[in-house]
Amino acid sequence: MSIDRPPNVVGPSWRKALLLPVVVLALLADASASHAQGNNRSVAFIADSIAANGDTVRAYAMLDSALRNSSKIDGAVWHQFGLLNWNMAKGKRKGSFISDQRTIRYLQGADTALRLATKFAPDSARYWLSLGRFNLASDVSTMRFAATSEVNNALEAATKTGDKMLLASAADEVGMATWRRYEPVSNRALMSDGQQKIQLDFITAWGREDARDFIDSYIHKIIPPTGEKDYLEAMEYFRLAVDTDPTSQRFARHLYMALGERSRWDEMLEIATRRARTYPLDYQAQLARGLALHRLGRDKESQTAFESAFSLMDDSDRSRITRFTRIMRPKPSNDTRGTIADSIAFKKLPPEQQRGLELMYWYMSDPLALTTENEFRLEFLSRVVWSDFRWTNEDLNLLGADTDRGDVHVRYGPPDLEMTVPGTTSFSASNADGGVTLVWAYRSGIVFFFDLPPGFGTARYAFIDRDNVEKIQSAVPVLFDNLPTTRTIDTIPVRIARFRAGADSSDAVIAASIPVDSLVRRLDVSSVPVDVDFRIFDQFVQVRGIESEQRMLRPDSISAPLGLTWRRRLGPGINVVRIEALQADSKRAARAMTRLNPGSNTGFGMSDVLLGNKPVPRGDAPKRWSDITMDPTMGTFPRGSSVGLVWEMYDLQPRDGVSKYRVAITVERSDRGAAGNFVARLVDGLGRTVGRQQQSRDKLSISFDRTAAPAPTLVEFLSLDLSGSSPGAYRLRVEITDSVNGKKTSRESNFVLR
Repeated sequence: MSIDRPPNVVGPSWRKALLLPVVVLALLADASASHAQGNNRSVAFIADSIAANGDTVRAYAMLDSALRNSSKIDGAVWHQFGLLNWNMAKGKRKGSFISDQRTIRYLQGADTALRLATKFAPDSARYWLSLGRFNLASDVSTMRFAATSEVNNALEAATKTGDKMLLASAADEVGMATWRRYEPVSNRALMSDGQQKIQLDFITAWGREDARDFIDSYIHKIIPPTGEKDYLEAMEYFRLAVDTDPTSQRFARHLYMALGERSRWDEMLEIATRRARTYPLDYQAQLARGLALHRLGRDKESQTAFESAFSLMDDSDRSRITRFTRIMRPKPSNDTRGTIADSIAFKKLPPEQQRGLELMYWYMSDPLALTTENEFRLEFLSRVVWSDFRWTNEDLNLLGADTDRGDVHVRYGPPDLEMTVPGTTSFSASNADGGVTLVWAYRSGIVFFFDLPPGFGTARYAFIDRDNVEKIQSAVPVLFDNLPTTRTIDTIPVRIARFRAGADSSDAVIAASIPVDSLVRRLDVSSVPVDVDFRIFDQFVQVRGIESEQRMLRPDSISAPLGLTWRRRLGPGINVVRIEALQADSKRAARAMTRLNPGSNTGFGMSDVLLGNKPVPRGDAPKRWSDITMDPTMGTFPRGSSVGLVWEMYDLQPRDGVSKYRVAITVERSDRGAAGNFVARLVDGLGRTVGRQQQSRDKLSISFDRTAAPAPTLVEFLSLDLSGSSPGAYRLRVEITDSVNGKKTSRESNFVLR
């Protein structure tokens, strides 16, 4: 229907319908003699059909004429006239103050007509429901309170007539009216000082950082929780609505809300599973199953349920549930400006790149890829679904995940402390105004305050505290610290060296130390399987390298980590290396995940320094790193051994038919002040010493000059002899200087002697 009313329709007859003091009183006095007739019912039906087809002007004129000319006033016509006026004002009925005079007239007309419909037909549950919903859609608390008695009248009328559809609707509305009464008193806090309240206004000295002390000092949670009677009453009405009309998703959603409020996940799962079987296209039932299963710790089944729900949803609904920007920073900050770290920058990207970054985030955050489910993403989906169940307000056209409480819940999960405190945060409001402050506190130290005005089921951020909310969401956009630890995940140390392989690619040597000793420790079996998985993903989260194996290990003979090495080609852009190991029986796992940002593959530069045992060339004149035989390591060497070094240099400037460069290798203790000196000597591939052997307590540097035939790539391979050095941690720096133009480049590494 059209919202705006054409000016020519708002004529004398319309104004006459709005003259409450004259028209309403006169009609009420004659109500007993003004029962509905078939002709008037036909007018209401025809007008409804005309309006449904988009011709509101004609429908309005027809109803207006019927009300002016009929000798017997009919409740059906008044009802239809009220609905038409309400629809015209819906889009502009925002806030308690409305400046548009035409909208005010529409609302007055709707209020008058809907009330008259109930007077002329007091046994009509439909008319009482319409009046109640009209008042519930108001932003005025007194009108919303009045709706409670009106929906109760609707339930009484529907019970008498036995109309199941109306009975279900009325029961649900009474349940929601009871729920709105329950919400401000649920988990009510007891104040040590009746005059004390939370104040966040600028003119007070009460700082937000004092919130935790305030809660601990002045607020005490009532045990057992308050609001129990209203909660149980609302639950019964929701069950009545669902049992009477099991086809309604709205009624079922309210039942899920009540069950989830008290963590009754088994019951939610049972009801949702039964509904999913009865109504195979009910995606909401699958969402409820996914939520309940996840909260019950059955993640594999939860993932299947969510996937089933998404397959039944259209693109817009599915995108709303999974929207990635829900957990991003709302807007740029000084620290993130120029990056894709906020929702504003993210939305400017092409859809394909948005999808790639989203997939990359969930892949990077997945605790263990060797399992089929991503626990963090399941938690995210569960938070969104629960927010929709819990805080959706159909009367105000608000979806739960898009409300203030829903936003906080999606980002940080259920609060560790939740209570309601008498009085809102406004300095001017007294504790007797009927409003309350909702307090959500997290063990991370984050605290949120919501103002809940009287009569409303929707809370909003405390107005004076919204700047603080933005600061919190900018500093910590999301947390998943509420997830229970289902596995002990150890760390896999990884060392990666990259070499140029072309203008848009590189070769990587990945060395890892798999802590199999900790994975199989104290297992009382002769042998156990350990799954090892290696993967490389590109910037679009496409697998570019994968290698999986299962090793049978004897717990009694494993005393050290297992060293493994992979060589892979990397594509352009961001690449992610992920290595995992899992012992499924003990639920012990280990993980390494490294993001490799793109580097320059053109111009003067050098590769990373590859560490390993003694390097040996294949042939007389090696041209690339791959022409060197060396077992890469994680950088841990037995005392007395040599540290093998391999690196490449690129695009040195030739002069007089040769390339000249200087190599400077610096070694220093990471733990300065440790006892004993250390001695270093560099040996080339032919066993010759280069530079001069040096001895130092904390730091030394060896340098030498090289001359080579010009080539796009030059390779160096040396052994760093530290046989006379004491155990400890060391830092290594290799610096290359192009002797022709003076350009410099360097790389740093760490290693350990034990």
